[in-house]
Amino acid sequence: MKQFKFSILIIYLVSFVFAGTDGTIRGQVKDAEGSPLPGVQLFIPDLSMGAIADINGNYIILNLPVGSYDVKVMMIGYQTQTMKEVDVIMDQTVWLNFTMAIAAIEGDEVEVYGEKPLVEKGQTSRKITINSETIESLPIRDLNEIYALQSGVVRVQSRTHGIPDYEEKGLEEIHVRGGRSGEIAYMMDGMYLRNPIYNVIGNGTRLNLMALRQLDWQPGGFNAEYGDAMSAVSNLHTRSGGKSFQYGMRYETSGIGASLGSRYDELRGYDDISIGLGGPIWGLSKLTYWISGEYTNNASARVFEFDDKVYQTLPELQSDGSNYQEYMNILNQNKENLVQPWDTQEGFRGFGFRKTWDVFGKLTYKPTNKIRINASYWQVANHQKVFNPAFMYWDDGQTELFQDTYRGYLEYNQSVTSRTFFTVRATRFIQDRFLGVRWKDSDNDGRPDWYEWRHSAGPYGDTSDPYNPDMVPYSLSDNGDTLYYTMVDPRSG
Repeated sequence: MKQFKFSILIIYLVSFVFAGTDGTIRGQVKDAEGSPLPGVQLFIPDLSMGAIADINGNYIILNLPVGSYDVKVMMIGYQTQTMKEVDVIMDQTVWLNFTMAIAAIEGDEVEVYGEKPLVEKGQTSRKITINSETIESLPIRDLNEIYALQSGVVRVQSRTHGIPDYEEKGLEEIHVRGGRSGEIAYMMDGMYLRNPIYNVIGNGTRLNLMALRQLDWQPGGFNAEYGDAMSAVSNLHTRSGGKSFQYGMRYETSGIGASLGSRYDELRGYDDISIGLGGPIWGLSKLTYWISGEYTNNASARVFEFDDKVYQTLPELQSDGSNYQEYMNILNQNKENLVQPWDTQEGFRGFGFRKTWDVFGKLTYKPTNKIRINASYWQVANHQKVFNPAFMYWDDGQTELFQDTYRGYLEYNQSVTSRTFFTVRATRFIQDRFLGVRWKDSDNDGRPDWYEWRHSAGPYGDTSDPYNPDMVPYSLSDNGDTLYYTMVDPRSG
């Protein structure tokens, strides 16, 4: 008996570990006089799912994927009704009540459009849901800007304040009502995104917007099903392929020239391209896909405006002192302008760089109306150098960041009965990170540290062997040029 109680307790606790990612539609069907209508059929054509109203006219449709659907209500002798564009929200119940009139003409049908109620019944916490249609209409570029639009959220502008190593790392810059960034629980498709070593999530949360179907944001009062969160809970639901082919593309650039834009934008060199496409796989009607990606490039991570005062080279003093006055005038001018020999740039100047690749892919397989299998893969690669002029002549201050994120996800969902279903999920979240001087060779083997990190030694080829005769020269550049590595500083000789 004790063993039985213990097993029940474990199952109960585990059920609250992960958040729900599907939605529910429920309500009541009545006739024109207000009497319940039992036996009414409710059907969702896009999902081939439905329910039948009970003796009191009540119905419930569980385990619905997030999305916008049409709900059709049918009964012999009554007008068929179709509620169009009903938004199913993750982990939430949508209430739809129908009033059916007697059909005057056979085949008569009424269409109405669903509207979101001002107050959600049964909602005990504050919840903000943003779907992909809303995201497309907002003037935003990434997830950070979505959160920054919410009340009580403060975004640390690392680019403005020049905080080192915090550029484009992800949602670590978000703070809710004065809390720390690590107090927010970020989830994707019901599973946590967490780096247990750094206690942050880092660059991995830079999910491209074309891969996002719905965002659920709870800034407080969240239920017990969400753990390890003090400030807020964010649940991202990724997009799946539909029955028809869909695609989209967006491109942004700052390279429109200084005459149309500004010298700042020209030096910044910002380019961003996003592509997404998906739909059914030809010949396999039960298998759909969605693929999206984003590439962001900043030729200069930071752009500063310098004054027009530059260092003037001092002439060599003549032995007869003929140019002494000229020498002193230039020297005094340099002192008055507070310039040094390295102050040779006037106007705007760019420093550092930033490149990010974000790729997401998802397959959805529905062998029957009661079984749904999802498999997705997500990868983010970030390479950046947030350069500071103070480190111009100090190599160890010119650090570069390489950070790669990988996430694999597998989900099995099955409806056992009209009121019972279960979901099994598995995920793997990996982050690799290298922060240091790119061309530094700590072990003096002829291979820079970053190259050994990208191409680690192993049974398929040792690239860090100090006895490798081909270690100089070797090809490392993206364009295939041969680079020669030397321990000599090119500025000091």
